[in-house]
Amino acid sequence: MKKTFMVIGLGRFGSNVAKTLVRMNCDVLALDINEDSVSAISNEVRHCVIADATKLNVLKELGAETIDHVVIAIGNNLQASILTIMNLKRLGVKNITVRADEEGHCEVYKALGATDIIIPEESAAVSLSNQIISDTILDYYEVAGDYAMVKMEVGKDFTENLIELNVRNRFDINIVGVINNNEFFIPRGTDCLKKKEIVVVVGTKQRIKKFDEFLND
Repeated sequence: MKKTFMVIGLGRFGSNVAKTLVRMNCDVLALDINEDSVSAISNEVRHCVIADATKLNVLKELGAETIDHVVIAIGNNLQASILTIMNLKRLGVKNITVRADEEGHCEVYKALGATDIIIPEESAAVSLSNQIISDTILDYYEVAGDYAMVKMEVGKDFTENLIELNVRNRFDINIVGVINNNEFFIPRGTDCLKKKEIVVVVGTKQRIKKFDEFLND
């Protein structure tokens, strides 16, 4: 059964979240109090409405209590974000991700019951910083704590297959995917890594750095 999502606030960040979820074949209900914001994505997000999420009765009418995950992307309107979180908690929504534009707002959102908080600019800065310290790291996502998921380019051909390289035990990381000619696949133990392939790796930042050095020494 597909997960259902509600995206509240359709500025640049919220709109991109909604459109990305739709492309991933998720059921998405997007809403904003501004008619122009709703109209701007109506061709790409089928279910989008003009609505005020700070009103409890509005969220009830939209069936928010049945939604698996709500993303609040209202932005720098602290009062609106607070009221929306409170309404969603009253309706029993379990998974609430909130965009925060200031570090000081994070504790407020957590205290109200938000399950995840994201500061887009901060996340982008962390990702960029980790990319530019290595010529081979192409993308970087913090997962939790010290763990990250990284896309990195392979700098040389390997004659040993993945079983022989034994990267799980040697580096304490997992290769969860490989991209070759824009095609993603889950590698088998008998596969060998080839120059210019892109590997998707999960592990601690320190371990990933060691593996990057190994791939590209």
